[in-house]
Amino acid sequence: MRSQIKFFLFLFVALVMTGTFTSCSEDDDLPNGGKPMIKYVRVTRPEASDSLIVKAGQGQMIAIIGENLQDARELWINDREAALQSTFITSTSIITRVPSDIPTDITNKMRIVFGNGEELVHDFTVDISEPMPTYMESEYVNAGDIATIRGSFFYEPVQVFFTGANGAKVEGEVVDVLPNVIEVRVPADAQPGPLTIKSNFGETESDFWFRDNRNIIADYEDTDHTGWWHGPSFISSGDANIQPISGKFLRIDKESTGSWFEAWVGDGTIKAKTKNIPADAFANPDMYSLKFEMNTVAPLVYNGVQFFIGNGGPGDRGNAFYAWSPNIDTKNRWQTISIPFKDIYEANNKNGNTFTYNANGYAVSLHFVGPGTKAQFGIDNLRVVPNP
Repeated sequence: MRSQIKFFLFLFVALVMTGTFTSCSEDDDLPNGGKPMIKYVRVTRPEASDSLIVKAGQGQMIAIIGENLQDARELWINDREAALQSTFITSTSIITRVPSDIPTDITNKMRIVFGNGEELVHDFTVDISEPMPTYMESEYVNAGDIATIRGSFFYEPVQVFFTGANGAKVEGEVVDVLPNVIEVRVPADAQPGPLTIKSNFGETESDFWFRDNRNIIADYEDTDHTGWWHGPSFISSGDANIQPISGKFLRIDKESTGSWFEAWVGDGTIKAKTKNIPADAFANPDMYSLKFEMNTVAPLVYNGVQFFIGNGGPGDRGNAFYAWSPNIDTKNRWQTISIPFKDIYEANNKNGNTFTYNANGYAVSLHFVGPGTKAQFGIDNLRVVPNP
């Protein structure tokens, strides 16, 4: 009996030892002794599979390459959790997207939590973009009123600085922020110039200008209307429906333009401002735009607006012109409109008409033709400015 007990005890110990040695042998056979590890992180595009990275942008797809990763349960980058799908997890890789949400606690670390509770930490930075302002709904806004800036990566807290006197920066009061929209109150000391948008992730100066006064070809502040055929009687300082944003403006208020209506036509003193079109705009017309502010009391939807500008006289307006087909409803608010200068340049260089650089300025005609349309709007600050 005693010999049988000794046999069974010997057999039990032998089995335990065998299992222990087997287990140790299996772990020893695994890479890194079975411990999870990260070798590197790369992009997922096949053509760039050898591009190793230490940072990535929000929402970017990444591949984490390593060993013994198959038991990953959670993946955190900073304090934001990345989504994991079992089909994209193997022993040697994890494919996921960098979280799009902005982190609160920026650690510049990637942390993987495994099924047994172990954690693996790896240096990794989320490349969060600095603010990217694209345009203003209206580049002209009165002091104390709300300006709307559109763009991307407007992450709070955000500051908006206007150009002040002598190039100083003047901060505006931010009243509302979305990731792609900022509403800011224009400070009293704001001057023409670019804006600067600042967040915790950097700052950017805008390519566009607030109250852009570069290359103004019509601001309707004229007192001498020599050579004007039409337009002086339509210049307004404001009325019950449209208030000014930059002094006087061209104000049209017609139930119907009829078959022919001339809003702004002539040469003479008009040339004093139209000569402000820079020579480079003729050498590189695709790099410029005609911009202006417009306020429509009623929608302006029409295909019979013709804009002539050329080296001859306003009587040449029938030979060549830019056919403008506006579909604009600013809902009785001032809004900046932009037309490619290249289109205007090419349209006015036809049928014997010439529109080439002339330091003395140009004749113009902005007129309506056709069956007529409701034209109830204000227009101001026509300018030819560089594209962003």
